[in-house]
Amino acid sequence: MDESGSWNEVAYEADKSFDGIVSYVRYFAERHTNDSSRTVFALDANSRPSFPRIRSAFLNGDAAETNVWKTILEGAELESIWVQMSYLDSSGEVMDSKYPFVATVNKMRGPSSNQPSKIGEHQLELIDHVFTNATESILVKAVVMKDKVEVPMAPVRYKRKEGEAELKLIPTSTMPSDHLPILVDIVL
Repeated sequence: MDESGSWNEVAYEADKSFDGIVSYVRYFAERHTNDSSRTVFALDANSRPSFPRIRSAFLNGDAAETNVWKTILEGAELESIWVQMSYLDSSGEVMDSKYPFVATVNKMRGPSSNQPSKIGEHQLELIDHVFTNATESILVKAVVMKDKVEVPMAPVRYKRKEGEAELKLIPTSTMPSDHLPILVDIVL
């Protein structure tokens, strides 16, 4: 967004080398040092912050152990909205020990799944992320539809993986996706 409040899409410059998603994100995140622009990077990472680290050569050209969370945060100087909203600390650990399960996905694959090894496995995961170099984010907790049905937005929090979380699996007739929407107001 520029100073007049208009949104301007900025293309990735053709002369920049692309050596993976981190170079792309870093390019946009570093622009704010030259002007007042901000970067918002939203993705279904299929990777929670605590996923095991693997060897990667994307950071500083050296082989290092990393995961999606660490790669984006260290490679692009962005902050997660989950950190800004105090759901997680900067290392990706849950802040409120009373609710150790913070999730954007709460599903169980059925018998027609293309991933037979995961049939019947309860997946309660935080795998959708929004990273930004803006200083503040405000999450919308739910949206009330025209038929007065309240649809929860991400993240949902649970004390246990069993019980209540299993009773609130998605998709449903009111939430047709297995990922909850993230509705966030990012203060630019």
